[in-house]
Amino acid sequence: MKTLTTPFAAAAWLCCIQISPADTIVMKNGDKIEGHVLREEDGNYILEVKVSDTIRDEKTVAKSDVKSIEKEADDLKAFREIEGFVPTPELLGAAGYEGRLEKIEAFITGYPESTQVSKAKEMEDYLTGELAVVRAGGIKFGEEMVSPEDYMANAYEYDAVIAEKRIKEDVGRRDFIGALRNFTKYDQTFASAAGRGEIVSLVKQVLAAYRASIDESLSSLESRIEKRKAGLASMSPEDRAQTERALAEQDERIAARFVEEKAAAQPWVTPDAFNKESLDEARRQVDSETTRLETKSIPATTPETPVAETYRLAWGKLSGGTEEEKKAVIEEARSSGVPEPYLVKLRERGGIEAP
Repeated sequence: MKTLTTPFAAAAWLCCIQISPADTIVMKNGDKIEGHVLREEDGNYILEVKVSDTIRDEKTVAKSDVKSIEKEADDLKAFREIEGFVPTPELLGAAGYEGRLEKIEAFITGYPESTQVSKAKEMEDYLTGELAVVRAGGIKFGEEMVSPEDYMANAYEYDAVIAEKRIKEDVGRRDFIGALRNFTKYDQTFASAAGRGEIVSLVKQVLAAYRASIDESLSSLESRIEKRKAGLASMSPEDRAQTERALAEQDERIAARFVEEKAAAQPWVTPDAFNKESLDEARRQVDSETTRLETKSIPATTPETPVAETYRLAWGKLSGGTEEEKKAVIEEARSSGVPEPYLVKLRERGGIEAP
């Protein structure tokens, strides 16, 4: 896999984007605090202060301790809203680039005399360069741009790695359902991917943690229901009636969602802490997937040549040759385990119609 360098891809350039640090609060004792006045509360200023390059926090300062506030210029405040647009996150789509460019162009138009216009234009050029690659079919992968040609020639490998990263990100957020749903999609297409072993090991840990969470919800369900009833009983008749209506509507929505997900054969239903049916179904799904991975964690047949390599070789062979030769290449890829979505790409590459 190869990557492209965009006109402004150097990290050093990005690190140089620094602006005057917001409002300056001058204290009566001579100290100065750099931050942004968010609001005023009970004789205090609530400030947003910069802890590090990526972390901001709120600080409370008594008005009586403040001598003066040197306000940040409007253009600097507006630039603060766009300065984080570069570098871009990986896999940003065309719409994401267009939205960022629209806001940068609005800044340039709105503050043509600002000292930050030159930086805004550099950002505009940077984003425009990456957007051109994305519109042509390339992707942002990690910190680099992947050309359309390189992406398509290695689509199976790139897509497998991207899917694996998304599962890991879900796990990092403790989004168990998201991780399991993404793994289900992943395993349908990338069962022979090089990174599957690591992902399966991670998913087994997710299943164990998810099962423990579901079991805890089931074991405490009756006590929580009784606690909710006690809470309702302690309310005034009017408040109790209103709360009971709200809970009934909520329970109806949850039950309807469960029915819809079951009807759609959703492999991972959304459990609710007060809906036993959904909790029971979620536990059944966990047990079923755990058993499947324990008994079939390795594909029944492992291709001699990795599927990613088979796809890559087939892509190269389809740059020329007769129609029959191209069909033979695609058939060989199919018999070697290349999944249908990537056979479609190979057929398009060779100009071969689907059988």
